[in-house]
Amino acid sequence: AVALRNLSAHPKNKDRIVAEGGLPYVVSLLRSPDRGLQEHGAVVIRNVSVNDQNEVRIVEEGALPPLVDLLRSTDPKLQELAAGALRNLSVNAGNKVLIAQEGAVPPLIALLSSPDERIQEQAAVAIRNLSVNPQNEVQIVQEGGLRPLVALLRSPDDKVQ
Repeated sequence: AVALRNLSAHPKNKDRIVAEGGLPYVVSLLRSPDRGLQEHGAVVIRNVSVNDQNEVRIVEEGALPPLVDLLRSTDPKLQELAAGALRNLSVNAGNKVLIAQEGAVPPLIALLSSPDERIQEQAAVAIRNLSVNPQNEVQIVQEGGLRPLVALLRSPDDKVQ
């Protein structure tokens, strides 16, 4: 898992990991009871999800449910990684709908109030990406997303503003 994590950082390996059939095994790491394995899986998913074709394949392989579960983790690192992966996956128009349907909006909204600005940034960009879809826009407001988004405008960190 650690080797795959390291290899996934290289641009040429992002496609190779998927082409070699590694995705189902990486997604299974997200479901592991071991926090370290979850972290390795989330890093690989985040890294390979920057590729347009991989965005769809990752969702097809079932990564959304465990990523949404990791948003609710008590571990800030896992929250950041899951939000970052969803940030990347939410660039795809079809994934925007599926991510919201999977229940990611409420935990992403909750993470906007995290004391960790890196988590706030990942969650805010994921919500920005999701809000391009009109149905998601309504859901974000209904789920209480406006207040924490407005609060981020007061942040001294311009990455979350």
